[in-house]
Amino acid sequence: MNILIGDPDRDFLMSFKRLFELSGHSIVPVFDGTQVIARLADSQFDIVILSSNIPRIVYKDIVKVLNEDNIPVVVISERKINSGMLMDHALANSYLSLPFLPYELTELVNEINTKIKSDEKIQYSDIEMNLSDFMLCGKIRVTNEEINVFKMLIEREEPDHKRAGPYINALNNKFRKLNKNIRIKYLMNQGYRLVTDNE
Repeated sequence: MNILIGDPDRDFLMSFKRLFELSGHSIVPVFDGTQVIARLADSQFDIVILSSNIPRIVYKDIVKVLNEDNIPVVVISERKINSGMLMDHALANSYLSLPFLPYELTELVNEINTKIKSDEKIQYSDIEMNLSDFMLCGKIRVTNEEINVFKMLIEREEPDHKRAGPYINALNNKFRKLNKNIRIKYLMNQGYRLVTDNE
């Protein structure tokens, strides 16, 4: 993969440049938002890894450009993930909160790349998620983790309560936006389940 990494921390950049190159990927490291935009204009990238505190251009503006060009993006965030972040109109394919272990980022990039190359669709009632474009019913963007939570619920697997909370809240908000009568609800002795509004 050809990967662009934008982060003001040079040590971080060089560490992950070496790590990804060991796996055979081509890495272009840049230090600020204007460099990200310039590189996007003259090169093709399979995925972008972007710090939320990238200087000179607000990271959300860069994510918006990447969304328009259908370039997947992972945002490295200093903030804890919350459902508000997941409802933004400029939505990354995934958010990874600091601190994290190096393998978490490399595995996440590989997971997103696998989904994008997939023709799999996840269907429940009249709700459909396309893995290749990270879209809910072709209208609202979803993250990698929202896809994973939705898939687990369809397969009657129990998502991790601690980590899944923001993604469950975001999915419920997105279902409401689409006027769907499906919700994710916690049921006593059953855990999280997909239910209809009248249940």
